[in-house]
Amino acid sequence: MSNEKDILEKHLESFNDVFSDMMNVFIFGGDEVINENDLEDVNPNSFYVENAKTKEQERDVTKKWVKENVIISFMGIENQTVQDPTMPLRVISYDGASYKYMLASDMPPCPVITFVLNFSMKRWSTNKSILDCLNINEKLKPFVKNYEINVIDVAYLSRETVNKFKSDFKIVADYFVQMRETGEYKPMTDEINHIWELLLLMGNLADDDRFKVEYYRTHREERANMCEVMDKVENRGIEKGEHKNAVKNALTMLKDGLGIEKTSLYSGLPMEEVVALSKEVKAVPV
Repeated sequence: MSNEKDILEKHLESFNDVFSDMMNVFIFGGDEVINENDLEDVNPNSFYVENAKTKEQERDVTKKWVKENVIISFMGIENQTVQDPTMPLRVISYDGASYKYMLASDMPPCPVITFVLNFSMKRWSTNKSILDCLNINEKLKPFVKNYEINVIDVAYLSRETVNKFKSDFKIVADYFVQMRETGEYKPMTDEINHIWELLLLMGNLADDDRFKVEYYRTHREERANMCEVMDKVENRGIEKGEHKNAVKNALTMLKDGLGIEKTSLYSGLPMEEVVALSKEVKAVPV
């Protein structure tokens, strides 16, 4: 997936209320077994050696579930918008690193559970297990232990399952299901708890810059629902093509050395967005 989408999805899912809600639905069918206050962040980075060089691998989101000072489980989420045939190999390396961490920390081993969230509009159709990934001799197969991954096809969740979510992930799941079923999105009235993170994520998932424009104009409003947000988005009168042209013009102005304030004034873009664009310009190698 693109780096920006990856960052935004991880940001939303890293909130304990969102993460616990997702785990409660995926594992316990919606029963509120995992309390958000019982979740603790785990360093998503682990290391491996390749060609005598130490390299880093990073999970998308990982947390440990702790109850009465006892670690019950390590839980991880991996986000995919493109189906990756090597996913079983990646997941087993992530899970193996978690078990290695337990051994190195002299802690009692506990289960490691990983969910792969498929954010494409097609069901996961590539490899789901280690054996799927291997070109293996049939005589060897009985001696190779298989390892299967847990894939969630978000766009194919049932309406019953979507309604079990209680966090902002319900809005994300509802969007994918509606777009897969009808190609149109009718927003729900559920209140948004993390409006900035959700607006940016929806802007990327919907490939619609109007969500991002609304993100810059909400000024961290604490409460809203998607109906209110969509009304604002539609009423802004900023068409997708117009905004893209404004961004293109702003980037040209910034590259030509025009200051941020004048670029904002001449392009009509919010100051916050121009500041973000200026960082992109500086990041581009000369």
